[in-house]
Amino acid sequence: MKKIKLIIFVIIISVFIGCYDAPSRESQGLEYNSLYELINTSDRILKLKKLEKEINFTVDEKKYVSFQFIVLEKFKGSSSIDDKIFITIPESSLSELFIRGDKVEKFDQNFLKNEYIFFLMGRSRKNIFPKELGGSLWFKNGNPSIFQLKKDRISIISSKNSLESLDIDFLEILEISEIKFLNLVKSLND
Repeated sequence: MKKIKLIIFVIIISVFIGCYDAPSRESQGLEYNSLYELINTSDRILKLKKLEKEINFTVDEKKYVSFQFIVLEKFKGSSSIDDKIFITIPESSLSELFIRGDKVEKFDQNFLKNEYIFFLMGRSRKNIFPKELGGSLWFKNGNPSIFQLKKDRISIISSKNSLESLDIDFLEILEISEIKFLNLVKSLND
């Protein structure tokens, strides 16, 4: 009788373990403590400039905005210079973006004035998303994963909570020049 109970118990545990799905990367609220960790988990790292095109849409009752950018430089992934890429951001996340340079302030979401380094994660585009976005959906890879390049200065764009608790690794980025930052990204990616 004990053997039967043990076998049933093992079967139940095996079924339970086999049915468990880990939460998706997108739903885990990724917060990074080091640039090295951010680089290693990103599918693409690109220097971008925003184009005029934007697509607003709703999927499963969640609103999204996709911004079109042109690739100025590639650090990781399969993009090429002058490729056009859409980056999709949930509307709720977009309204929570702040920028940290000399101080922390609300990000104006304009994207037109400057160049950016995006650390991206890609997912296959499901048919419920607009076809214009291409075969893959590209999202920012957690927090922080957007860096603004402006007048040889680096600013970090992220959620306010993330900006207030930045690790020293990211705070040091605010002190270096654009060229040093780009070289750092290249060297950590090698």
